Amino acid sequence: MRVQALPRTSRRQLSARSWRRTGIDALTRLSRTMFRRRPAYVVIVIMIILFVSGMATGFDLAVRLNYVFGIVLLVSFLWARWGTDRLTATVERPRGDLSVGDEIHEVITVRNNGGPPRAWLEIEDVTDLPGVKLGRVVSLPGIVTFQRVEARARLTQRGEYNLGPLVIRSADPFGIFPQEIRLAEARKLRVFPRIIELPDFILQATEISGEHARRRRSPILSPEVSSVREYQPGDAISRIHWPSTARTARLMVKLFDQGRAGEVWVIFDQDGSAQAGSGADSTDEYGATIAASTAHKYLTMQLPVGYVAYGSRSLVLAPERGSAQRQAIFDHLAVSRPTGDRPLFKALADIERELGRSSSIVVITAAPDGDWIDALSTLQRRGVRATVVLFDPASFGADRTVDSPRARLVGAALRTFVLRRGAPIQAALTEPEAFVIRQSTNGRKPFEEPLR
Repeated sequence: MRVQALPRTSRRQLSARSWRRTGIDALTRLSRTMFRRRPAYVVIVIMIILFVSGMATGFDLAVRLNYVFGIVLLVSFLWARWGTDRLTATVERPRGDLSVGDEIHEVITVRNNGGPPRAWLEIEDVTDLPGVKLGRVVSLPGIVTFQRVEARARLTQRGEYNLGPLVIRSADPFGIFPQEIRLAEARKLRVFPRIIELPDFILQATEISGEHARRRRSPILSPEVSSVREYQPGDAISRIHWPSTARTARLMVKLFDQGRAGEVWVIFDQDGSAQAGSGADSTDEYGATIAASTAHKYLTMQLPVGYVAYGSRSLVLAPERGSAQRQAIFDHLAVSRPTGDRPLFKALADIERELGRSSSIVVITAAPDGDWIDALSTLQRRGVRATVVLFDPASFGADRTVDSPRARLVGAALRTFVLRRGAPIQAALTEPEAFVIRQSTNGRKPFEEPLR
């Protein structure tokens, strides 16, 4: 293989870049070191002032204090450096991934293997989990001793986070030379949305029978058999259709159908302009809990579930059954952030051709009034059963209310559930919004208004 040499100008540019990067790294390390050793620099400045004042005025006490500070500085440095390499630590982290609401539990063991006694040690497993700090302050009074520390914290927000590295911070008795040791390496921790028990708030949309169902072949076992085909190497013996085999004198296997149960589409709106709130108290976090719980519920019922979301990562999944579909949905919910730029109307347009009379869609959104309501109304007139979980943005701190989209959705006879911050999700998804007829004050004409 022939290797082509870089031109001289390119080599110069690479060399300049490497030198620049090296200089930036060196300045960064120097600033961090100076910040950690700020007490030592303060003592050195005091010693210089005492020395100068003692030499200028002949004041003996200033010179003697300078000697004292010098001895303290030397003893502190030796104490801080001595035995640092004899400190070891191990951490037992949770295995696998966790969900919101779970408790993260770690066991940290720190050992002193022959170093000087430590009055205090700060042990921390550094993490960017929101609102979580895994660590404690312990002491190692003996030359050969150990301490075992348990750290617990409750997970409040989904996402992908770093767990580690394990850091031990110590110092001399005067705190002049703080030391920091990094031991265990970091690893990724994925936190999935919380799963809650939901009522059957869209079950009526899936109870479709007769010729309305769209039948499709299924690679999994099903009570419905659509047709037969000739046996191929690798087919299971249990799938052989013996009457057809006897009739044709050839091995024939069954092709299964997904049955007459309708498909469920979960549409999770992650358009950045439609979001409200932040952190665990945000429409995105509430929506992720509802989307995950809905997908889990109907996949458990052996119904095919599709999924659509356009956030920091986009994902469109055709309705399928099985654990692989569930894992794909949950992986996206864990890592995708609500920073998408595709509005809900376009998300509905992307799957419009895939929806039939056997389809049910669940839209989870905090979007303001717009064309997406007309799109849902049109789909419902075609026989698609639509359910909307609508967040009240005002309860999440936004400057808009839910009144306008709520009135239009209910007026279009779309099943609508309004969810506010702090409200129990199960209770909010029990009864949909409805219209009531009231008599006008002048007695001329009745009018409609949403029932709150």
